[in-house]
Amino acid sequence: METARLVGLVTMTLLIVVHPPATAQSPTSAREDVFVSLETGLVQWRTSAGALRAVLVGVVSGPASGMRFDAAGNLYVAHRCADGACTAGNTVEKFTPRGVSQGAVGGPYHCDPHSIAFDAAGGAFVAQAHCTTHVLKFTSGQPPTSYPVQSETRGALWIDLAGDGCTLFYTSRGPDVKRFDVCANRQLRSFNLAPMPGGETRGIRILPDGGALVSSGAVVARLDADGALVRSYGVASGEPQDWAGLDLGANGTFWAINSATSSVYQFDLATGEVRGSVYTGTAANTAVDVAVRRVKTPPAPVGGLILR
Repeated sequence: METARLVGLVTMTLLIVVHPPATAQSPTSAREDVFVSLETGLVQWRTSAGALRAVLVGVVSGPASGMRFDAAGNLYVAHRCADGACTAGNTVEKFTPRGVSQGAVGGPYHCDPHSIAFDAAGGAFVAQAHCTTHVLKFTSGQPPTSYPVQSETRGALWIDLAGDGCTLFYTSRGPDVKRFDVCANRQLRSFNLAPMPGGETRGIRILPDGGALVSSGAVVARLDADGALVRSYGVASGEPQDWAGLDLGANGTFWAINSATSSVYQFDLATGEVRGSVYTGTAANTAVDVAVRRVKTPPAPVGGLILR
Protein backbone atom coordinates (compact mmCIF):
# COMPACT_ATOMS: atom_id res chain seq x y z
CA MET A 1 0.00 0.00 0.00
CA GLU A 2 2.99 2.24 0.59
CA THR A 3 4.34 1.98 -3.00
CA ALA A 4 3.39 5.24 -4.72
CA ARG A 5 2.25 5.30 -8.38
CA LEU A 6 1.87 8.69 -9.97
CA VAL A 7 -1.32 8.87 -12.05
CA GLY A 8 -2.46 11.67 -14.38
CA LEU A 9 -0.81 14.65 -15.95
CA VAL A 10 -0.73 16.96 -12.95
CA THR A 11 2.82 18.01 -12.13
CA MET A 12 2.35 20.31 -9.17
CA THR A 13 1.43 19.66 -5.56
CA LEU A 14 -0.13 22.63 -3.84
CA LEU A 15 -0.97 23.14 -0.22
CA ILE A 16 -2.75 26.45 0.33
CA VAL A 17 -2.88 27.36 3.99
CA VAL A 18 -5.37 29.73 5.54
CA HIS A 19 -4.66 31.14 8.99
CA PRO A 20 -8.05 32.16 10.44
CA PRO A 21 -8.43 34.51 13.38
CA ALA A 22 -8.21 32.81 16.74
CA THR A 23 -11.64 31.86 18.03
CA ALA A 24 -12.87 30.23 21.21
CA GLN A 25 -13.45 26.51 20.79
CA SER A 26 -15.41 23.97 22.77
CA PRO A 27 -13.61 20.99 24.34
CA THR A 28 -14.93 18.88 21.45
CA SER A 29 -13.64 21.20 18.72
CA ALA A 30 -10.22 21.40 20.36
CA ARG A 31 -9.79 17.66 19.92
CA GLU A 32 -10.86 17.06 16.33
CA ASP A 33 -10.41 18.38 12.83
CA VAL A 34 -12.86 17.83 9.99
CA PHE A 35 -11.77 16.96 6.44
CA VAL A 36 -14.22 17.28 3.54
CA SER A 37 -13.66 15.78 0.08
CA LEU A 38 -15.01 17.61 -2.96
CA GLU A 39 -16.01 16.72 -6.50
CA THR A 40 -13.34 19.16 -7.66
CA GLY A 41 -10.67 16.79 -6.34
CA LEU A 42 -9.75 19.05 -3.42
CA VAL A 43 -9.97 18.30 0.30
CA GLN A 44 -10.81 21.00 2.84
CA TRP A 45 -9.16 20.77 6.25
CA ARG A 46 -11.25 22.58 8.88
CA THR A 47 -11.57 22.84 12.63
CA SER A 48 -14.79 21.50 14.06
CA ALA A 49 -15.77 25.13 14.67
CA GLY A 50 -15.71 25.61 10.88
CA ALA A 51 -12.48 27.59 10.46
CA LEU A 52 -10.55 26.66 7.33
CA ARG A 53 -7.05 25.45 8.17
CA ALA A 54 -5.94 24.38 4.68
CA VAL A 55 -7.01 23.16 1.27
CA LEU A 56 -5.21 20.01 0.19
CA VAL A 57 -4.51 19.81 -3.53
CA GLY A 58 -2.66 16.67 -4.51
CA VAL A 59 -0.99 15.21 -7.57
CA VAL A 60 -3.87 12.91 -8.54
CA SER A 61 -6.62 14.09 -10.87
CA GLY A 62 -10.27 13.03 -10.67
CA PRO A 63 -13.14 13.81 -8.27
CA ALA A 64 -12.38 13.08 -4.61
CA SER A 65 -14.70 10.53 -2.99
CA GLY A 66 -14.41 8.55 0.25
CA MET A 67 -11.63 9.13 2.78
CA ARG A 68 -10.12 7.36 5.76
CA PHE A 69 -7.21 7.86 8.17
CA ASP A 70 -4.78 5.06 8.97
CA ALA A 71 -3.45 4.44 12.48
CA ALA A 72 -0.55 6.85 11.89
CA GLY A 73 -2.82 9.74 10.92
CA ASN A 74 -2.18 9.61 7.18
CA LEU A 75 -5.21 10.52 5.08
CA TYR A 76 -6.21 8.34 2.12
CA VAL A 77 -8.51 9.85 -0.51
CA ALA A 78 -10.22 7.81 -3.24
CA HIS A 79 -10.39 9.45 -6.67
CA ARG A 80 -12.84 8.38 -9.36
CA CYS A 81 -11.93 8.34 -13.04
CA ALA A 82 -11.09 11.79 -14.39
CA ASP A 83 -12.25 11.04 -17.95
CA GLY A 84 -14.56 8.69 -19.83
CA ALA A 85 -11.78 6.33 -20.82
CA CYS A 86 -10.54 6.17 -17.21
CA THR A 87 -6.99 7.04 -18.24
CA ALA A 88 -6.53 9.51 -15.36
CA GLY A 89 -7.62 9.59 -11.76
CA ASN A 90 -8.91 6.13 -10.82
CA THR A 91 -6.70 5.63 -7.79
CA VAL A 92 -6.17 6.39 -4.09
CA GLU A 93 -3.98 9.27 -2.92
CA LYS A 94 -2.12 9.43 0.38
CA PHE A 95 -1.49 12.61 2.41
CA THR A 96 0.81 12.85 5.42
CA PRO A 97 -0.61 14.07 8.77
CA ARG A 98 0.52 17.59 7.79
CA GLY A 99 -1.31 17.46 4.47
CA VAL A 100 1.52 16.77 2.02
CA SER A 101 0.61 14.46 -0.87
CA GLN A 102 2.60 11.26 -1.26
CA GLY A 103 0.99 10.51 -4.62
CA ALA A 104 -1.05 7.51 -5.70
CA VAL A 105 -0.89 4.28 -3.72
CA GLY A 106 -2.10 0.73 -4.23
CA GLY A 107 -3.59 -0.49 -7.48
CA PRO A 108 -4.09 -1.45 -10.13
CA TYR A 109 -7.76 -0.56 -9.79
CA HIS A 110 -10.53 -1.56 -12.21
CA CYS A 111 -12.44 1.73 -12.17
CA ASP A 112 -13.76 4.34 -9.77
CA PRO A 113 -12.31 3.63 -6.31
CA HIS A 114 -14.85 5.14 -3.95
CA SER A 115 -13.92 4.53 -0.31
CA ILE A 116 -11.34 2.97 1.99
CA ALA A 117 -11.31 1.00 5.24
CA PHE A 118 -8.42 -0.42 7.29
CA ASP A 119 -8.15 -3.59 9.36
CA ALA A 120 -6.27 -3.85 12.65
CA ALA A 121 -3.09 -5.00 10.89
CA GLY A 122 -3.08 -2.01 8.53
CA GLY A 123 -4.45 -3.84 5.49
CA ALA A 124 -6.46 -1.50 3.26
CA PHE A 125 -9.81 -2.34 1.66
CA VAL A 126 -10.84 -0.22 -1.33
CA ALA A 127 -14.41 -0.21 -2.69
CA GLN A 128 -14.96 0.20 -6.43
CA ALA A 129 -18.15 1.77 -7.73
CA HIS A 130 -18.08 0.43 -11.29
CA CYS A 131 -16.50 -2.13 -13.67
CA THR A 132 -16.00 -5.35 -11.68
CA THR A 133 -17.43 -3.60 -8.57
CA HIS A 134 -15.19 -5.85 -6.45
CA VAL A 135 -13.67 -4.71 -3.17
CA LEU A 136 -9.87 -4.96 -3.23
CA LYS A 137 -7.62 -5.58 -0.24
CA PHE A 138 -4.02 -4.40 -0.23
CA THR A 139 -1.49 -5.90 2.17
CA SER A 140 2.15 -4.89 2.17
CA GLY A 141 4.31 -7.26 0.13
CA GLN A 142 1.37 -9.24 -1.30
CA PRO A 143 -0.73 -9.00 -4.46
CA PRO A 144 -4.21 -7.50 -3.93
CA THR A 145 -7.10 -9.77 -2.97
CA SER A 146 -10.40 -9.28 -4.83
CA TYR A 147 -13.77 -9.84 -3.15
CA PRO A 148 -16.77 -10.30 -5.52
CA VAL A 149 -19.38 -8.46 -3.47
CA GLN A 150 -22.97 -8.34 -4.67
CA SER A 151 -24.11 -4.95 -5.97
CA GLU A 152 -27.43 -3.12 -6.19
CA THR A 153 -27.70 0.04 -8.32
CA ARG A 154 -23.93 0.72 -8.06
CA GLY A 155 -20.90 -1.31 -7.13
CA ALA A 156 -19.43 -1.00 -3.66
CA LEU A 157 -19.63 2.65 -2.55
CA TRP A 158 -18.89 3.25 1.14
CA ILE A 159 -17.42 0.47 3.27
CA ASP A 160 -16.57 -0.16 6.91
CA LEU A 161 -15.04 -3.20 8.63
CA ALA A 162 -16.65 -4.64 11.75
CA GLY A 163 -14.68 -5.24 14.92
CA ASP A 164 -14.39 -8.96 14.17
CA GLY A 165 -12.05 -8.09 11.30
CA CYS A 166 -14.08 -10.25 8.93
CA THR A 167 -17.47 -8.63 8.30
CA LEU A 168 -17.30 -5.90 5.69
CA PHE A 169 -20.35 -3.63 5.68
CA TYR A 170 -20.95 -1.75 2.44
CA THR A 171 -23.52 0.26 0.52
CA SER A 172 -24.49 0.09 -3.15
CA ARG A 173 -27.02 2.94 -3.44
CA GLY A 174 -29.90 0.51 -3.09
CA PRO A 175 -32.42 -0.24 -0.31
CA ASP A 176 -30.11 -2.45 1.77
CA VAL A 177 -26.98 -2.43 3.89
CA LYS A 178 -24.89 -5.22 2.38
CA ARG A 179 -22.32 -7.45 4.12
CA PHE A 180 -19.50 -9.69 2.97
CA ASP A 181 -17.29 -12.04 5.01
CA VAL A 182 -13.74 -11.29 3.85
CA CYS A 183 -12.33 -14.14 5.96
CA ALA A 184 -14.56 -16.84 4.44
CA ASN A 185 -14.86 -15.01 1.08
CA ARG A 186 -18.65 -15.26 0.99
CA GLN A 187 -21.64 -12.97 0.75
CA LEU A 188 -23.75 -12.55 3.90
CA ARG A 189 -27.40 -11.57 4.24
CA SER A 190 -28.19 -7.88 4.30
CA PHE A 191 -27.84 -6.24 7.71
CA ASN A 192 -31.03 -4.18 7.75
CA LEU A 193 -34.28 -5.90 8.71
CA ALA A 194 -36.41 -3.62 6.49
CA PRO A 195 -35.67 -1.43 3.46
CA MET A 196 -33.87 1.76 4.43
CA PRO A 197 -36.18 4.75 4.98
CA GLY A 198 -34.66 6.88 2.22
CA GLY A 199 -34.77 4.09 -0.36
CA GLU A 200 -31.02 4.13 -0.95
CA THR A 201 -27.79 3.75 0.99
CA ARG A 202 -24.60 5.79 0.81
CA GLY A 203 -22.26 6.61 3.70
CA ILE A 204 -21.85 4.02 6.47
CA ARG A 205 -20.00 3.77 9.77
CA ILE A 206 -20.24 0.92 12.26
CA LEU A 207 -21.02 1.95 15.84
CA PRO A 208 -19.26 0.59 18.96
CA ASP A 209 -22.48 -1.22 19.98
CA GLY A 210 -22.52 -3.24 16.75
CA GLY A 211 -25.12 -1.08 15.05
CA ALA A 212 -24.52 1.24 12.13
CA LEU A 213 -25.11 4.76 10.90
CA VAL A 214 -26.23 4.87 7.27
CA SER A 215 -26.91 7.82 5.00
CA SER A 216 -30.24 7.11 3.34
CA GLY A 217 -31.54 9.81 1.03
CA ALA A 218 -33.15 12.60 3.02
CA VAL A 219 -32.18 11.12 6.42
CA VAL A 220 -29.30 9.50 8.27
CA ALA A 221 -30.56 6.25 9.78
CA ARG A 222 -29.30 4.45 12.88
CA LEU A 223 -29.61 0.67 12.97
CA ASP A 224 -29.10 -1.36 16.13
CA ALA A 225 -26.94 -4.48 16.37
CA ASP A 226 -29.83 -6.57 15.02
CA GLY A 227 -30.32 -4.33 11.98
CA ALA A 228 -33.52 -2.66 13.23
CA LEU A 229 -34.12 1.04 12.59
CA VAL A 230 -34.00 2.89 15.94
CA ARG A 231 -33.55 6.56 14.97
CA SER A 232 -33.37 8.93 12.01
CA TYR A 233 -31.41 12.18 11.89
CA GLY A 234 -31.83 15.33 9.82
CA VAL A 235 -31.97 19.10 10.00
CA ALA A 236 -35.11 21.14 10.59
CA SER A 237 -33.99 24.21 8.64
CA GLY A 238 -36.16 23.42 5.62
CA GLU A 239 -33.16 23.05 3.34
CA PRO A 240 -33.10 20.15 0.85
CA GLN A 241 -31.42 17.08 2.29
CA ASP A 242 -29.44 14.37 0.53
CA TRP A 243 -27.00 12.74 2.93
CA ALA A 244 -23.71 11.28 1.75
CA GLY A 245 -20.48 10.51 3.65
CA LEU A 246 -20.34 10.46 7.44
CA ASP A 247 -17.89 9.78 10.26
CA LEU A 248 -17.94 9.38 14.02
CA GLY A 249 -16.81 12.31 16.15
CA ALA A 250 -15.87 12.89 19.77
CA ASN A 251 -18.16 12.93 22.81
CA GLY A 252 -20.99 10.87 21.33
CA THR A 253 -21.34 12.78 18.07
CA PHE A 254 -21.07 12.13 14.36
CA TRP A 255 -20.56 14.31 11.30
CA ALA A 256 -22.49 13.94 8.05
CA ILE A 257 -22.42 15.57 4.61
CA ASN A 258 -25.63 17.09 3.27
CA SER A 259 -24.70 16.89 -0.38
CA ALA A 260 -27.71 18.96 -1.44
CA THR A 261 -26.21 22.06 0.20
CA SER A 262 -22.55 20.98 0.50
CA SER A 263 -22.81 21.52 4.26
CA VAL A 264 -21.49 19.31 7.06
CA TYR A 265 -23.48 18.81 10.26
CA GLN A 266 -22.47 17.51 13.66
CA PHE A 267 -25.21 15.48 15.39
CA ASP A 268 -25.58 14.22 18.92
CA LEU A 269 -25.82 10.46 18.45
CA ALA A 270 -28.17 9.93 21.41
CA THR A 271 -30.56 12.86 21.01
CA GLY A 272 -30.31 13.80 17.34
CA GLU A 273 -29.58 17.43 18.28
CA VAL A 274 -27.49 19.41 15.79
CA ARG A 275 -24.40 20.50 17.70
CA GLY A 276 -22.56 22.28 14.94
CA SER A 277 -22.26 22.85 11.22
CA VAL A 278 -19.67 23.67 8.59
CA TYR A 279 -20.44 25.23 5.22
CA THR A 280 -17.85 24.40 2.61
CA GLY A 281 -18.61 27.43 0.43
CA THR A 282 -18.80 25.23 -2.65
CA ALA A 283 -21.70 24.59 -5.03
CA ALA A 284 -24.52 22.19 -4.19
CA ASN A 285 -23.74 18.51 -4.68
CA THR A 286 -19.97 18.99 -4.57
CA ALA A 287 -19.21 17.85 -0.99
CA VAL A 288 -18.84 14.07 -0.88
CA ASP A 289 -17.31 12.65 2.29
CA VAL A 290 -16.15 13.71 5.75
CA ALA A 291 -13.31 12.27 7.82
CA VAL A 292 -12.73 13.28 11.44
CA ARG A 293 -9.29 13.18 13.01
CA ARG A 294 -9.60 12.97 16.78
CA VAL A 295 -6.34 14.14 18.32
CA LYS A 296 -5.47 16.21 21.39
CA THR A 297 -3.03 18.46 19.53
CA PRO A 298 -3.66 18.45 15.76
CA PRO A 299 -0.47 19.08 13.74
CA ALA A 300 -0.31 22.51 12.15
CA PRO A 301 -0.59 22.55 8.37
CA VAL A 302 2.56 23.35 6.42
CA GLY A 303 2.87 27.10 5.87
CA GLY A 304 3.04 28.92 2.58
CA LEU A 305 2.71 27.56 -0.92
CA ILE A 306 4.52 24.35 -1.84
CA LEU A 307 5.34 23.50 -5.45
CA ARG A 308 6.65 20.17 -6.68
